[in-house]
Amino acid sequence: MPSRRLFRVSESIRSVLARLVTRERTLDGKLITITGVEVSPDLRHAQVYVTHLDGSSPDADVIHTLNMLKEEWQGELNKTLHIKYTPRLHFHVDEAQKRGDRILQIMSEIEPPSESAPS
Repeated sequence: MPSRRLFRVSESIRSVLARLVTRERTLDGKLITITGVEVSPDLRHAQVYVTHLDGSSPDADVIHTLNMLKEEWQGELNKTLHIKYTPRLHFHVDEAQKRGDRILQIMSEIEPPSESAPS
Protein backbone atom coordinates (compact mmCIF):
# COMPACT_ATOMS: atom_id res chain seq x y z
CA MET A 1 0.00 0.00 0.00
CA PRO A 2 1.49 3.36 -0.99
CA SER A 3 2.32 5.81 1.73
CA ARG A 4 0.25 8.89 2.33
CA ARG A 5 3.08 11.04 0.95
CA LEU A 6 3.27 9.07 -2.31
CA PHE A 7 -0.49 9.40 -2.68
CA ARG A 8 -0.34 13.18 -2.14
CA VAL A 9 2.51 13.59 -4.63
CA SER A 10 0.68 11.44 -7.19
CA GLU A 11 -2.50 13.47 -6.83
CA SER A 12 -0.56 16.74 -7.05
CA ILE A 13 1.11 15.58 -10.27
CA ARG A 14 -2.23 14.46 -11.68
CA SER A 15 -3.79 17.82 -10.87
CA VAL A 16 -0.96 19.83 -12.45
CA LEU A 17 -0.90 17.64 -15.57
CA ALA A 18 -4.68 17.86 -15.95
CA ARG A 19 -4.38 21.65 -15.91
CA LEU A 20 -1.54 21.53 -18.46
CA VAL A 21 -3.54 19.26 -20.78
CA THR A 22 -6.40 21.76 -20.90
CA ARG A 23 -4.01 24.63 -21.71
CA GLU A 24 -1.86 22.85 -24.29
CA ARG A 25 -2.47 24.00 -27.86
CA THR A 26 -0.32 21.36 -29.58
CA LEU A 27 -2.82 18.66 -28.61
CA ASP A 28 -4.98 19.82 -31.54
CA GLY A 29 -8.28 19.41 -29.75
CA LYS A 30 -7.61 15.85 -28.59
CA LEU A 31 -9.76 15.11 -25.58
CA ILE A 32 -7.17 13.69 -23.20
CA THR A 33 -7.84 12.83 -19.56
CA ILE A 34 -5.20 12.07 -16.95
CA THR A 35 -6.78 9.09 -15.19
CA GLY A 36 -4.06 8.34 -12.69
CA VAL A 37 -0.46 8.75 -11.63
CA GLU A 38 1.70 6.20 -9.81
CA VAL A 39 4.93 7.53 -8.32
CA SER A 40 7.89 5.28 -7.54
CA PRO A 41 8.88 5.09 -3.85
CA ASP A 42 12.02 7.16 -4.51
CA LEU A 43 9.93 9.82 -6.33
CA ARG A 44 12.20 9.61 -9.39
CA HIS A 45 9.59 8.23 -11.83
CA ALA A 46 5.88 8.78 -12.37
CA GLN A 47 3.74 6.46 -14.48
CA VAL A 48 1.01 8.66 -15.96
CA TYR A 49 -2.13 6.92 -17.26
CA VAL A 50 -4.24 8.69 -19.86
CA THR A 51 -7.36 8.10 -21.91
CA HIS A 52 -8.41 9.93 -25.03
CA LEU A 53 -11.79 10.27 -26.67
CA ASP A 54 -10.45 11.18 -30.09
CA GLY A 55 -11.22 8.00 -32.01
CA SER A 56 -9.34 9.18 -35.09
CA SER A 57 -5.95 9.24 -33.30
CA PRO A 58 -4.28 5.93 -32.52
CA ASP A 59 -2.99 5.45 -28.98
CA ALA A 60 0.62 5.59 -30.19
CA ASP A 61 0.07 9.06 -31.69
CA VAL A 62 -1.37 10.40 -28.44
CA ILE A 63 1.51 8.97 -26.40
CA HIS A 64 4.02 10.36 -28.92
CA THR A 65 2.47 13.84 -28.60
CA LEU A 66 2.58 13.66 -24.81
CA ASN A 67 6.20 12.49 -24.89
CA MET A 68 7.09 15.56 -26.97
CA LEU A 69 5.63 17.74 -24.19
CA LYS A 70 7.24 15.75 -21.38
CA GLU A 71 10.27 17.98 -20.70
CA GLU A 72 8.22 21.16 -20.70
CA TRP A 73 5.70 19.63 -18.32
CA GLN A 74 8.42 18.28 -16.02
CA GLY A 75 9.74 21.85 -15.81
CA GLU A 76 6.27 23.04 -14.83
CA LEU A 77 6.07 20.31 -12.19
CA ASN A 78 9.47 21.43 -10.87
CA LYS A 79 8.12 24.96 -10.41
CA THR A 80 4.88 23.79 -8.81
CA LEU A 81 5.85 20.88 -6.57
CA HIS A 82 8.11 21.46 -3.61
CA ILE A 83 10.01 18.19 -3.60
CA LYS A 84 13.70 17.37 -3.92
CA TYR A 85 13.43 15.51 -7.25
CA THR A 86 10.98 16.09 -10.05
CA PRO A 87 9.77 12.68 -11.22
CA ARG A 88 10.43 11.68 -14.82
CA LEU A 89 7.11 11.24 -16.59
CA HIS A 90 6.25 8.02 -18.41
CA PHE A 91 2.94 8.11 -20.30
CA HIS A 92 0.74 5.04 -20.81
CA VAL A 93 -2.73 4.56 -22.25
CA ASP A 94 -5.12 3.50 -19.50
CA GLU A 95 -6.64 0.24 -20.72
CA ALA A 96 -9.26 0.09 -17.94
CA GLN A 97 -11.76 2.14 -19.95
CA LYS A 98 -11.39 -0.12 -22.98
CA ARG A 99 -11.75 -3.25 -20.86
CA GLY A 100 -14.86 -1.83 -19.24
CA ASP A 101 -16.38 -0.96 -22.62
CA ARG A 102 -15.63 -4.47 -23.88
CA ILE A 103 -17.31 -6.05 -20.84
CA LEU A 104 -20.40 -3.88 -21.36
CA GLN A 105 -20.48 -4.88 -25.02
CA ILE A 106 -20.31 -8.57 -24.15
CA MET A 107 -23.02 -8.17 -21.52
CA SER A 108 -25.31 -6.43 -24.00
CA GLU A 109 -24.87 -9.32 -26.44
CA ILE A 110 -25.97 -11.93 -23.91
CA GLU A 111 -29.60 -12.84 -24.41
CA PRO A 112 -31.71 -12.90 -21.26
CA PRO A 113 -33.23 -16.30 -20.43
CA SER A 114 -36.70 -16.83 -21.85
CA GLU A 115 -39.67 -16.81 -19.49
CA SER A 116 -40.63 -20.41 -20.30
CA ALA A 117 -37.25 -21.86 -19.35
CA PRO A 118 -37.16 -23.65 -15.98
CA SER A 119 -35.08 -21.94 -13.35
